[in-house]
Amino acid sequence: MTAMPMNVLIVDDEIPLRQELRIFPWEDCGAVLIGEAGNGEEALHLCESCVPDVVVTDITMPIMDGITLIRELKRRYPAVQIILLTCHSDFHYVQEALRLGALEYLLKVSMDEEELKQALDKVRAAIVKERHSRDSEKAERRLLQAALFGKLLHGHELSRADWQHIGLDETRPHLLARFIIHAPNPVYLAARQRIQQILNEIERSEPDRMTWLSIREQEYFVLLASRDHTKADVEPVLKTAKTLADSMKEFMSGTGQEDTAAYAILSGPFKTKDELVSALALTTEWKEALFYDGVEPYAVFTGSPLSLLDMSDKHMKEMSELLRKAGLQAASLKECLQNDLYEWWSKRRIKPQQLKQRLVSWRVEWLKERGGTDQGSAGIGQLMEARTLKEMTASLLRDIESIESGSKRSRIEIRVAIKWIKDNMQHPISLPILAEQVGLSPQYISRLFREETGSSVNEYITRLRMERAIELLKRTNKKVYEIAEEVGIPSYRYFTVTFRNWTGVSPTDFKRHI
Repeated sequence: MTAMPMNVLIVDDEIPLRQELRIFPWEDCGAVLIGEAGNGEEALHLCESCVPDVVVTDITMPIMDGITLIRELKRRYPAVQIILLTCHSDFHYVQEALRLGALEYLLKVSMDEEELKQALDKVRAAIVKERHSRDSEKAERRLLQAALFGKLLHGHELSRADWQHIGLDETRPHLLARFIIHAPNPVYLAARQRIQQILNEIERSEPDRMTWLSIREQEYFVLLASRDHTKADVEPVLKTAKTLADSMKEFMSGTGQEDTAAYAILSGPFKTKDELVSALALTTEWKEALFYDGVEPYAVFTGSPLSLLDMSDKHMKEMSELLRKAGLQAASLKECLQNDLYEWWSKRRIKPQQLKQRLVSWRVEWLKERGGTDQGSAGIGQLMEARTLKEMTASLLRDIESIESGSKRSRIEIRVAIKWIKDNMQHPISLPILAEQVGLSPQYISRLFREETGSSVNEYITRLRMERAIELLKRTNKKVYEIAEEVGIPSYRYFTVTFRNWTGVSPTDFKRHI
C-alpha cells in the first residue's frame, strides 16, 4: 500500500451507479473518493484543481465520452491510472481504451465489491511501480538540473544539450522562485526532510509544470510553467511560498530558536533562456541586497531590489583608513566595527562577496601586524557564511574576542607547537610529528591543543594554510598550483575544494576579484 491514500474520481452519467460507488468502502482499499462527474468534460475540469491517482470512468457518456476523456487524461496527466466501467456491447471501445492506456475494465452488470477491490490492488501496484521509476528518474534529472543551474549562477553558458536537460518550454511563460532558509545548521537539517516532502507533494500534483532543485544547503529553486500560454500563473508559486513559510514557521516555533527565517524571492514571468538567466541573476541581486536590508521572516520579495556597488579602489582606501585609525587593539577595533565601519558599510552597500573577501585579506594582515595567533577562532568560515551585515559584524566581533582571549591564555607547549607549525607549514604535518617536536604524547597534545585553542590540530593547520594562501594570492603572481604546494597541499584539486569551503569562491575567482 502506498504511504498516501489513492485519490479516486468517478465519471459516469448514470446517477444510480455513482450513488452505489459513493458508498463503496474506499478507505478499506487505501483510497479516498475526491469527486464525481457526469461526463468527461466535467472530469477534466475537476482535474484542474486536484489531479486524481485513479479515474473510474464509463465509456458512453454525453458531451465527452470515455474514450476522448482517456485520450485527454493521458495527454495532460500521464501518471493517472484508469479503470473502465463498461457494458458487453461496448467491447470494441474497451479494446481502444486499453490501447490508449487504461489499466483494467469491469462489467457494470456483474461488478461486485471484490472485483473493484482487485482492480484497485492492480492500480496500486502500478502506481507504486511507476512512482518508483519516476522518482528515480526525477532524482537523477534533479541532480543534473541543479548542476546546470549552478553553472548559470556562476555566469557560465550552457550548450544546447544542457538546455534540453533543464526542459524550458519557450512557448509559455514561467516563474522562478528562490526559497532561502536562515537557521542554525542542526535546526535546518531537522527541517530539511519536511521541506523536501512539501516540494515533492507540490511537484507530484503538477508533474508537467513544476520542477524544484537545490544547489546549496538552505536554498531551493522552484521553476513553474504556466498552463496558459499568454500569462503566468503567479498564484501557485505564491501558494508554494506560503506553504513552505508556514511550515517552517511552525517547525521553528517548536525549536526555541529565535533568529530564524524562511523567505522567498519571486521573479517576473519569462519565456526564453536569456530571460531565465536574468531571472536567476535577479534572485541573486535580491539575496545580496537583503544582506544590508535585513530579512523579514517568512516574506515574499518581488520586483527589483535596491542596487549594490562593486568595491572600487576608493572604497578600499576609505575602509582601510577606518581600520587603520582603529589600530591593532581589540577594544578600539570592536568599537570601530560597531559604529563607524557599520555605518560606512550600510551607506556604501558594497557587494557582500567582495566586501567579505576584502575583510578576509584585512584579517590576515591584522594578525600578522599584531604578531598574534589565530587559535580559538572559526574566523574565515564564519565571516564568509554570514548572511546579513549584522551577522557579519557579530562574527568579526566574536573572532577578535576569541583571538584576543587565545593569545592571553596560551600555554608554553601550545606556543611552541604553533610556532613550529608556522615554520613548517609547507611540509606534511601530522599529529605524531607535532607531538615529537614538543615532547608530548599525540593524545595529550591533541587534547591540550583543543582545550587551549578551541580547535583541533588539523583544523588549525588548515586555517593557517588558507590564510597563507589568501596572502599569496593577493600579494604575488604565483600560479594556484604553486601556492598550493607552498602552503603544504600539493594536490591542486584538494587545495581548490578546501579553499572554496573556507572562502566561498575558488582561488582563481578570489584572485580575480582582489
